Amino acid sequence: MLSKDVLKNIEILYKSDNYTDMITIDHLTDNTSDIDFNSCFVCVKGNKFDSHDLIDKAAITPKLIIANREIKTNTPYVIIKNTTKSLPLICANFFKNPSSELNLIGVTGTDGKTTTSQITKQLLDRVNSCAYIGTNGFMFGEKKISTHLTTPKPIILNRFLTNINREFIKNVTIEVSSQGIDAHRVDYLNFKVAVFTNLSHEHLDYHKTIENYFLSKLKLFQMLNKESHAVINLDSEPYASRIIKSTKANLITYGTNINSMFKIANIKTSLVKTIFDLFTPEGVYKKISLNMFGDYNVFNATAAICSCYALGYKIDDLINTLDTLEEIDGRMHIIDYGQPFNVIVDFAHTPNALNCLLKNLSKLDSKIIIVFGSAGERDKSKRSIMGEVVEKYASQIILTSEDPKSEDSLEIINDILKGIKNTFKVSIIPDRKNAIVRALEKAQNGETVIITGKGNEKIEVFNGYIVEHNDIDVSEDFLNQKYHSQCTYSIANL
Repeated sequence: MLSKDVLKNIEILYKSDNYTDMITIDHLTDNTSDIDFNSCFVCVKGNKFDSHDLIDKAAITPKLIIANREIKTNTPYVIIKNTTKSLPLICANFFKNPSSELNLIGVTGTDGKTTTSQITKQLLDRVNSCAYIGTNGFMFGEKKISTHLTTPKPIILNRFLTNINREFIKNVTIEVSSQGIDAHRVDYLNFKVAVFTNLSHEHLDYHKTIENYFLSKLKLFQMLNKESHAVINLDSEPYASRIIKSTKANLITYGTNINSMFKIANIKTSLVKTIFDLFTPEGVYKKISLNMFGDYNVFNATAAICSCYALGYKIDDLINTLDTLEEIDGRMHIIDYGQPFNVIVDFAHTPNALNCLLKNLSKLDSKIIIVFGSAGERDKSKRSIMGEVVEKYASQIILTSEDPKSEDSLEIINDILKGIKNTFKVSIIPDRKNAIVRALEKAQNGETVIITGKGNEKIEVFNGYIVEHNDIDVSEDFLNQKYHSQCTYSIANL
């Protein structure tokens, strides 16, 4: 591709004397370690580094540099107003707007993004094919690739969408985070469907206020055109009404609200299955069987059905598959080695997610032992709220570390404690592995041990170093040795 085509519709403030419109570009990057000999390098100022200051240290010199200020270089370069805001358009130019050839489904909300996105993928895989982008990585066909961000940066995202087109996959579901929206990662993508799951207390370290947080989410629906669809959880007010008033898209609503186009009713849940009724434009479906736990997953599954319906798929072809869905990695993972109590690992890490999870578990007439913490360098204001929520439902609380990063684990735990009045319920075990084992040792017949916050994550992040850790592996190792191999095991063995 020629440089003039890469820069199409970009306002150029300055061109170096050696710049021409006919520079051949074969590769686009904003990473100095990813430059090859025919690269266009886009300088971006991040939170920690400004690549304007790093480009002269790159091992390979690019063919063209796009910057937003003057730099010292012999490489042809141009200056534009804002490289961060312009990067998605540069990507659309270079990758030839790959999202325009796809049925792109964006899912946003505080909770439920991963589950809704992956249920949607599974439903579409049964009738066609679908790729997934989000917290659990890139997925298409039998391939799975890890990612560092829920919503990847524009170059990585557009490159992946290009590869999806080459695989002749037409459906893609993507988790759209509020930070991803604010950072312009999804600008110039053509969404056929956007889903709003809910909005509650989260990410206020970044957004500062709930209003700012909501306005970030709202941008996704303001991007939609008249041919696209907005799938809205009508139970999440007042945000649902505000989105409806602000989007040009065709509306599909869902929830228990009587005005919902897809109305949910008569939910009955057990640990392994949930039954519900659904009133839809194509008829009433009674006693639908969903092989997932909790009323919140009924909402996630219904949002997925709405997304597929928006793309023209028949509800009959979707409903019957809900009883055979595969487990979502890190969500309500039940571990059974024959022990006389329930053990569950779940990703829930927000006040709302914890409340939904524990409220549903409390209906099963089982005492709850919970192991949880809160991540460092994140929204501190939610910690005491999480403590308050957990105290309401749990008979025993074990507070532990959860990716403290640069913060002190005990200070984070103390923040959670501020929301707990009955501290006699609480044990403090900062080492997460020991905390999990202690919970499993304490559990009595019929009780439920729930370990939340990390799900299927495989590391724990401390200040300057990383430790290998997986909640599921720790739990399985203990239970396997004590209940499967019938040998003793204690915290002293760790």
